[in-house]
Amino acid sequence: MRSTILCTLLFSVFVAAPLSAECPCIPLTHLWVVKTCDDWSCASIELMHAAGDPQVIAVPVGLYDSHWLVLRRMATGSAIDVGNDPFELRQFDGMDGAMTHFATLPRERMPMMFTAPDGLILVISLKQGEPRRRSTAR
Repeated sequence: MRSTILCTLLFSVFVAAPLSAECPCIPLTHLWVVKTCDDWSCASIELMHAAGDPQVIAVPVGLYDSHWLVLRRMATGSAIDVGNDPFELRQFDGMDGAMTHFATLPRERMPMMFTAPDGLILVISLKQGEPRRRSTAR
């Protein structure tokens, strides 16, 4: 009888005591990255490698020639940005910050705004503005 009471008492102490180190895990954060593809075959290969992942999106871009942007949501720290892509992507938690950033971008940088499946607002633009082409008859 005493052992049953002692076990019950110890069990209640362990259950009631807060566990400070319940999970020593580091919470994952995600970010969106952009990759430019020159044609549809490159973009379709990227989608094929994603194997149906809903966090990979291919978007056509109407520049001077046909480009496709492949947007991919990745865990932070799982990839390195080499910085040679002509497009940059910024993500925002709300529309107010995204609209402020979008409004400051010049038209030559061709800004685009998307709502991602995870609820973030993505603003994509050229890193350097596209040179203007003037149509002149000579």
